[in-house]
Amino acid sequence: MNSSDNNYDAIIIGAGLGGLITGAILAKLEGMKVLVLEKEETIGGKLFTFEHYEGDEKTFLKKLYTHSRSRLVDSSSDFSEMIENKTFSKYIIEGGWHSFINSDRSRQSFIAQALGENLKVFGNEGFRLYGEDKWEELRYLQRNWTKEDFQEGKVVSREMNLMSKEEAEEYDNIDLESFLRSRTTSQNVINFHLWLAGWEVGTNNPKNISAGEHIKVISMVHCAGKDFTNGGGGQPLGGHLEVARLFAKVIEENGGTIRVSTPVEELVIENYQAKGVKTADGIIKASKVICNVPMWRAINLIGKEYFPDEFLKRSEDMEPCGGILGWISTKRPLDPDYRGLYILPVLPGCKKSDGFTGDVLFSFEDVATYDKSRAPEGEGLMPIWAAMDIKNPDEIHNKELIDKIVKGVFTFMRKEYPDFDELLNWYIVTACEELYSIASKPGMVGNLRMPTKSPLVKNLFFTGDGTQQWSFGQSGAAGGAVNCASAVTGKDCSVILPFFMR
Repeated sequence: MNSSDNNYDAIIIGAGLGGLITGAILAKLEGMKVLVLEKEETIGGKLFTFEHYEGDEKTFLKKLYTHSRSRLVDSSSDFSEMIENKTFSKYIIEGGWHSFINSDRSRQSFIAQALGENLKVFGNEGFRLYGEDKWEELRYLQRNWTKEDFQEGKVVSREMNLMSKEEAEEYDNIDLESFLRSRTTSQNVINFHLWLAGWEVGTNNPKNISAGEHIKVISMVHCAGKDFTNGGGGQPLGGHLEVARLFAKVIEENGGTIRVSTPVEELVIENYQAKGVKTADGIIKASKVICNVPMWRAINLIGKEYFPDEFLKRSEDMEPCGGILGWISTKRPLDPDYRGLYILPVLPGCKKSDGFTGDVLFSFEDVATYDKSRAPEGEGLMPIWAAMDIKNPDEIHNKELIDKIVKGVFTFMRKEYPDFDELLNWYIVTACEELYSIASKPGMVGNLRMPTKSPLVKNLFFTGDGTQQWSFGQSGAAGGAVNCASAVTGKDCSVILPFFMR
């Protein structure tokens, strides 16, 4: 390794979205020499996309797990035969289910604009919730509310929408159900908010939803001029890996370097000061080291001795967000004219009384109605999602519960769409152990997450959705990246975002 190429302003470990956005800000806006090291063959981390896949079965399953921490649990036919027949060669499917909060007015979109780029994002146009044996638009569900329900609902929504970020933070470690019960006696109002929040953060248990986190996200959506029925969610053109590629391009166009298939073996730390990293090729030096790997792997990589005992104890109780993911391909969309989201509050055979921590919420959308590049013309392509707990209890490794969800999904589809089997091309279902790095549960949000700046090791920083930021998924990763860039530079990089996203 040439010594002239072995000295950087910043080394970023991990080419997931948080690391790439941090690197892009530092390279483009600060002129820093950035090196991003990624252990996998492809950038993107959890944003990995299978684009017209024609490879072998072993590689598919390996990428599915290493990027998305997902394993195959069911498929419409023998999976080996599906791979042999190149079933996925005409499709763009994600390793997980991802969506843009605020679609074209997301944090990612504003950051891209600040860097001179443009993200093409399709916003959802509709939000259906299943009630009384049929799909109904979200607001239509309120038709049977009493006058008192409406009045109490307005009061609760107004309070949440007008809260400042600082006011909402007071409820970070209060569960949403308890918060709502302290504000209203209307069960209709409580259910309405719990269904939305459960879909939003990916959980079936109302006690596992941080009230503060939910309030801040809802406020951000409304301040952006969006709502759940109009652009509150969205999909990028060509798949989510395109988002990672955009920020990677910014890094490389501004003098940065990205190396894939380059795992970091250990950090070089001298007298509690980060000096660089060690790879199979040797030691690479840098003024700053930025870690963009989930908390648990970061602790193992860096060493427990470099973290406060209090944080190590707290991290033992933290967990990622996971659940059942899958893709269903149909000969045509189930509703060709609908470009929105679907939520089924209770999947058949998957109630709390059936052994789950809460009634299992099921959701899906047809991305081919948004983005014609995802599937052959005229076909449908639906990501599906049902939440499961990762630990305390561990549902994601419970085969009996997984089988109940898979059965529930296709029982519902066949009941609601009598021609479903005739329309079906193929499907795959996976169990995902880590859709988000950390769940949005009380006790796992705000300043209880990984600090952006190491409190013990000088020049060591952390980025991504598992750091001290608010929001989750891609939005959380973007927020964590901006906070990290601020910590690295000593400047307020959040000025590239609107005030309500900071």
